[in-house]
Amino acid sequence: MVCESLFKRWQSTCVCILLGAGVFCSVPYVGLSRVQSAEVQFSSPLSVYLHNNKVAETESDVELVIERGITKWTGNAALTWDVEIPETDEYELYLIASVSEIGDGTTLFVKTATDTYPFSVNQTSGPFPGGENFAVQQPLNFERVKLDGVIALEAGKQKITLSTSEVEKEGVVIDFRTLELLPVSKKATILSDEARAKSARASFDWMNKAGYGLMFHWTSQCVQQEGPRKTFEEAVNDFDVQKWADMVEETGAGYVYVTIGHAESYCPAPLESWERIHPGQTTQRDLIEEMANALNEKGIRFLCYINGPLGFKFPRYGQATPEQKEAFVANVHDILTEMGNRYGDKIAGYWFDTMIAIFKEYPQTPFEDLFNAAKTGNKDRLICLNAWIWPDVSPWQDYWPGEVQEPIAVPVNGFMKNGPSPNLPFQVLLTMEKHSWMARKSGIPDPKFTSEQLSSYIKDCMENGGAVTINMAIFQDGTVGEKALQVMREVKESIR
Repeated sequence: MVCESLFKRWQSTCVCILLGAGVFCSVPYVGLSRVQSAEVQFSSPLSVYLHNNKVAETESDVELVIERGITKWTGNAALTWDVEIPETDEYELYLIASVSEIGDGTTLFVKTATDTYPFSVNQTSGPFPGGENFAVQQPLNFERVKLDGVIALEAGKQKITLSTSEVEKEGVVIDFRTLELLPVSKKATILSDEARAKSARASFDWMNKAGYGLMFHWTSQCVQQEGPRKTFEEAVNDFDVQKWADMVEETGAGYVYVTIGHAESYCPAPLESWERIHPGQTTQRDLIEEMANALNEKGIRFLCYINGPLGFKFPRYGQATPEQKEAFVANVHDILTEMGNRYGDKIAGYWFDTMIAIFKEYPQTPFEDLFNAAKTGNKDRLICLNAWIWPDVSPWQDYWPGEVQEPIAVPVNGFMKNGPSPNLPFQVLLTMEKHSWMARKSGIPDPKFTSEQLSSYIKDCMENGGAVTINMAIFQDGTVGEKALQVMREVKESIR
């Protein structure tokens, strides 16, 4: 059973069930007879996206606040977009949002140039309990909810408005992110693409059997326990790989992620493609290969974290130009192909960060090409595309990134029940120290879990088909907090 001390406070949240979405037909409405019954499970590059940060006009009884990329929808409001519709078609609507209890049954209106369509939305559900230790403290469970029915749109530039009216309840009705317009004529192609992606996925079994692993944000920003921070090159040259690998072995971890290009675009290896894209930010020593070899000798798999915008050079803020998009795609291919050919099966997987930001600006990102490039040299390599608490950006990935920091509801038969990612194998990423990814100047905080709490959660996830990754704050010399290490020693004793 899940450790009561960690989860009792949010058990009621975890048993909520999504009831679905209905539609009221009091205004002109396009029938469902021509719509295929199968639902598209993932966002598609063929859809048109109305994002909350691309709104042209706003009307509201109260101020609509965008907080951490989320529009807090309270009262009656209207968001209007200037939209370029690529072709005349019928479009399915998918709402990417978290609907609160007080928002259950709210009617949303979608207004086009010719008609207004009403849709009823129900409370969403999922594994996120909320709480003081979460980055977003409310129990937000974003889902990609299909609204019943379709709307008719003509090709060309036009305004589309999403609104509410006659809302009398106080508080946040909907935490809104995006309205997706999916062309019905392309639905068969989209479903075929999803089927191909699913069949191409590598087996998640080894990660589930491993049960738990570690992540280390060992970056150019790590600090020394004492004295000034070394340059990245110096830190790489002085890193004691064997001592670090021995420490990992003490934890019982079955796999380890090490970050590349986090916060600053440094790579601890002499990669030609990385040096071309990020001059002066590589090293002569190949720490990636040495780490992989040292862990592999102990039967521990090695995986790499790469920050998408930083590593592959995509604008983190503002609109990307066609030239920047083209360069980004080329950089993805060049870096991942070189790494795949250089390291082969020494790299068991990738964890690609901040992919939601890339997708939001560039929904036509060729994720299938990224997927294939990431498999270079090892077809069984696992990859994931981090979308944080929001729905998955593409079917072209092998498992859920699970950046949650705190325990959430365990999977059911290996998959999340409702929530943002019900269709990818379940892996969660926790932080051992509260809101701490790496060692700061003040040192490493005490662990927020006891070994009993952590062991209980790992066992529950393993038994239900998932895996748990624990990020441990790390100093520049490769050492970790002694208290955190002791917790992991005890976890090993309990599980291994």
